[in-house]
Amino acid sequence: MPVFHASHASEDLDAATLAHESDHHIANNLQLLMAIISAEKRDTTDTGAAAAFDRLLARTGAIATAHRHLTRVTKADTIEIGGYLGELTRQIELGCCDELVARQIQLNADAIHVQANVGAALGLITSECVLNACKYAYHPTQTGHIRVALRRSGGQALELAVEDDGIGMTHNSIGSDSGFGSRLIGLLAERIGAITMWQDLHPGTRFTLALRLPS
Repeated sequence: MPVFHASHASEDLDAATLAHESDHHIANNLQLLMAIISAEKRDTTDTGAAAAFDRLLARTGAIATAHRHLTRVTKADTIEIGGYLGELTRQIELGCCDELVARQIQLNADAIHVQANVGAALGLITSECVLNACKYAYHPTQTGHIRVALRRSGGQALELAVEDDGIGMTHNSIGSDSGFGSRLIGLLAERIGAITMWQDLHPGTRFTLALRLPS
């Protein structure tokens, strides 16, 4: 039956080629979308619209970063979430943090492998929290940092925390209203079975997420 085996080998090769080409097209389309959003932002003089474009750009960037990591998945469909968050926070820092006031995003992350869909959700949740802190935690000329921590807790769980030393929870904070960012975090957390909590630290705000890992 050599012809039968050759046919299956050919089908496997064609499927792999199609998957690679599809990933390439998706990556290019996401980059094009980010370029379009950036161009639209440059053309607007409305500060509210510019802020909305910033959020859209960050969300699209988080998806693009997740896609790059997911296309490199090789170990039982898992992703190393610490490395993913490192790339993601660097991207947000370059795009949203003001160098003139020395604002930085500090990451302390354990190397933890999670299912690919869980990793993508954690990346988007982190992006929402960090972007909100970049925009609202500190006054425009105030120096301050945003800290992101990911650690293994109790062997079979992980804990994600995003916190700052800023003005605390206000009407702009996604943890204190029912805006899109808050609903998105809630939806993603529910989808992966995570528990979330917001705390007003006086000063500052902390977001924590706890997730039980499969044994």
